[in-house]
Amino acid sequence: MPSRLPAEGVFGRFQYPTPPLGRPGGAQAVFHHEWKKEEAKEKLKRTVEAYRQFEQGQMPAGPGADALLAAFRTVEKQLADHAPGPAKVITDRQIELLLKKKAAVLHLSAANYCWFDDPAKALCLKLAGTRSAAAPLTGLCDSSRCPQATHHLVHRPVWQTAADNGAVLLANPRVPTGEKKRLRAEHERSVRVLEEIDEAAGKAG
Repeated sequence: MPSRLPAEGVFGRFQYPTPPLGRPGGAQAVFHHEWKKEEAKEKLKRTVEAYRQFEQGQMPAGPGADALLAAFRTVEKQLADHAPGPAKVITDRQIELLLKKKAAVLHLSAANYCWFDDPAKALCLKLAGTRSAAAPLTGLCDSSRCPQATHHLVHRPVWQTAADNGAVLLANPRVPTGEKKRLRAEHERSVRVLEEIDEAAGKAG
């Protein structure tokens, strides 16, 4: 299901260059540095995109939505305090500078954004019995319950596919009753997440 993506699906549709094996030490280190720079740029881009959606009234959904909105409102206030007048045009560069710290803790997934601000709050670490880690444990992710996860319109297609696939399996008479019980819970979760995304983005109904 989309909330439990395998480790190789951490970035989902976001394609970063993959550091190859077997490069000479110096060249490999340089390539790794370049890869990390591209990753940071993508995280910042997605954070600014989410902020711009917030400005347009398209709010994030998910357990971590309130915390993310609080961060965005702080940025909004900082921009307003520094604006000399109503004609001031806020540029992406200004927003990027204010969101850089927030973007640094973002972990991208095809099904959700993980804002890894506080490892102690990460559901995946609690499930693993680990108190601290440098990054979330994607294989244990349940973004519908983690207080640091948010869902945005960009994630909607993944959840829609999960809901559609779940409906097909539930309608299949060959699927055992016990398995259908598990599938029904997964399907209901996917539908709930879709409804939350649409409602938060102002697209419900």
